[in-house]
Amino acid sequence: MRQNPYLFAAYAATWIIHITYLITIVRRYSRLQREIEGLKK
Repeated sequence: MRQNPYLFAAYAATWIIHITYLITIVRRYSRLQREIEGLKK
């Protein structure tokens, strides 16, 4: 049985997109936390 290379590429691209999205959310949250701490002072 021959595997479809496009299926693997789509799967890999989906994981890359999700990981990038999560990293972006974490960075924004960290920046927001720092900004909140700065406003409290």
